[in-house]
Amino acid sequence: MGAAGEDAAAAVGMRAAVKRLNFGTAEERAEAAAEVGRLAQSDERRKRLLPELGVVPPLVSMLADDVEGSPGARAAAAGALLELARGAHRNKVHIVQAGLLKKLPLLMDDKDLSRSYQLALLLLSVSSLANTDFPLASSELLPFLVAVLSADEAPADTKLTCMTALHNLSTKLEHVRDVVSSGAVHALLALSLDRKTSEAALSILGDLAASAAGRKEMEDDEMAPRALVEVMTWHESTRCQDLATYLAMVLAHGSRLQRRRMHQLGVVQVLLEVSLLGTPLAQKRAAKILQWFKDDGQSRIRAHSGPRMEGASCHGSDVGGDADADGRGDKDCRNAVDRIVKQSLDRNMKSILRRGTASVDMTNVKLLVGSSSSKSLPC
Repeated sequence: MGAAGEDAAAAVGMRAAVKRLNFGTAEERAEAAAEVGRLAQSDERRKRLLPELGVVPPLVSMLADDVEGSPGARAAAAGALLELARGAHRNKVHIVQAGLLKKLPLLMDDKDLSRSYQLALLLLSVSSLANTDFPLASSELLPFLVAVLSADEAPADTKLTCMTALHNLSTKLEHVRDVVSSGAVHALLALSLDRKTSEAALSILGDLAASAAGRKEMEDDEMAPRALVEVMTWHESTRCQDLATYLAMVLAHGSRLQRRRMHQLGVVQVLLEVSLLGTPLAQKRAAKILQWFKDDGQSRIRAHSGPRMEGASCHGSDVGGDADADGRGDKDCRNAVDRIVKQSLDRNMKSILRRGTASVDMTNVKLLVGSSSSKSLPC
């Protein structure tokens, strides 16, 4: 059969598929959806032509029709829509305009479809419209993505695909507030504790932390310090450790409350280990956070040297009302904090080095107890 004969046969197949999609039984519609997927996959020209023949609206309707009855038909429809969307901006627009995002609330309770890897890939493909001028309604897409990320039963590959879709939304400033208010931050913090999904979750949290709304949401979530402290102990997962130390810096930099929470979770010992065994970037960040803990001790002393000029103490050292006494008090406090850090190092050095490499760059130990500081976050 020549090219003209193949085109004629394909045209007949497309018209038949369109007819069965609109008027066929559930089984015929499933077969027609599978045929549309094959046609879209086999030829780019047919992929562009199929939406013009009207296949998209019935395929979108099939996703939510007869939710209790024919999961095979719905899966075939999701597969066909995915093939139509691959690399075709105009087809993605057709799919959204046909009401895909408005159907998602009907699919959230359907375990067969909400856990479908194909549907997750379809939503990922559609989410790329967020990086174009098309006005994608993220508020319609986000509840479904967050529901999948929060579902214990959803497979890891489906969650990773949904996180990539979430990343597409997070890169657009106008979508960040919707992402934050959707509950995505808490879901991502939970996923950061799973080694299969941790790196992707922490990466998106890093994007959200660049906004005031994202930082505020993380500060308000009690899981944040616990998750970050836990991940910082993963010395074999260097990328996760780098991301966790960055987020710990973001939270600790502007919030004494967060530093107090982290301190209660044993972050000082964890940071000491990271400063010895982590990557150069993680070591630098860990040393800076430790410096802030040290500075907190000095700030507590200064807070008591107000107009009353009454004494305050740091480990039993009295601070008098004159300038010399203030100077001595600050010096005593610095020395006391230095002693605490050194004592912690002494207690943990043997166990840390036992897990470390044969040669350890001891300049990091000097950095921990030094007095240098920086007013901005390192990269």
